[in-house]
Amino acid sequence: MKTWSCIENCGACCKFDLTDRADLSDKLNKDDIALINSMTSKDGWCKFLDRENKKCTIYENRPHFCQVEKFSSSFKEYKKKGDKFLIDCCKQHISSIHGVRSQQMRNFNIAISRK
Repeated sequence: MKTWSCIENCGACCKFDLTDRADLSDKLNKDDIALINSMTSKDGWCKFLDRENKKCTIYENRPHFCQVEKFSSSFKEYKKKGDKFLIDCCKQHISSIHGVRSQQMRNFNIAISRK
């Protein structure tokens, strides 16, 4: 069975539009939404992402919704499917940000196959 793994030099989860993520409405409170909005640049990328290296500059102090292992437990699908849910979410998001044939997607597929 494949195991979810975050990959370096991706950053796909650091770009999002809350209007595209209706499934988050019951997972985030108004303070979370305000924080997300304050962290998001006009182009949709997190202000705390070092875009050149694709690394979080506040990693040790990032909010709960940026901590995949912690935040995912609030989703019913995660409770049912575990890592398969995370893998599917990441594949969808990496594809939408970097492309289905991107180096990031290849790296992700390699990473989840190794575990």
